[in-house]
Amino acid sequence: MLFQDELGNKVTFKKGANGQIQYFYYTSQIGLGVVAESQKMEAASPFTDVPASSKYRAHIDNLHALGLIQGIGGNRFDPQGTMTQGQFADLLIRSHGWYMFPDMIDANQQQMIKGIPGYSRSKPLTRQVAAVMIQNLKQLQVDTRVTLTDPTDLWAVEAIQALIGSGVVDPDTRIQKDGSVHFRSKQLLLRQEACALLDKAFNYYTLPLASK
Repeated sequence: MLFQDELGNKVTFKKGANGQIQYFYYTSQIGLGVVAESQKMEAASPFTDVPASSKYRAHIDNLHALGLIQGIGGNRFDPQGTMTQGQFADLLIRSHGWYMFPDMIDANQQQMIKGIPGYSRSKPLTRQVAAVMIQNLKQLQVDTRVTLTDPTDLWAVEAIQALIGSGVVDPDTRIQKDGSVHFRSKQLLLRQEACALLDKAFNYYTLPLASK
């Protein structure tokens, strides 16, 4: 289970509780000699109410396979459903990975909601609030070339510009050649849109799963 490549880097595999290969370790001698550990993710059963042709299917499947988002029962996802600010906050913390560091969760939760007037876990989540929450953790470069063509609160403009400038947009958001974007800032964020934004923000990209 231990191998060595042509450069002398060690590669090893580890079995999981089911006896199948579940972990991959790689030690690089380049740079700081970082050890990388990867876990094999098993394909989750696709949600029955997310069509294979949906532009959001890959994003939903990615977060589902990582155990970051769940359905609503009966193997349904409710892609057109909405979320509360608290539900998205919990999902964002899991997506960012801070749930693995309990001592840092409180500080990052406070950072995540910074600059959002009247934040409340029970409030419906708008697209502009979601953008600010993501940007508070990602700290992407603000792209002032992006101009918003729909009503947007001033406290959310730079966050949306940063996400759009970095390509963190859902499939239904179109960027015009002049940099103008109708972001639908004050509309409620749909569950499928939340998956797309988080998938792109944190780079959860996977190869298509082959079907038998």
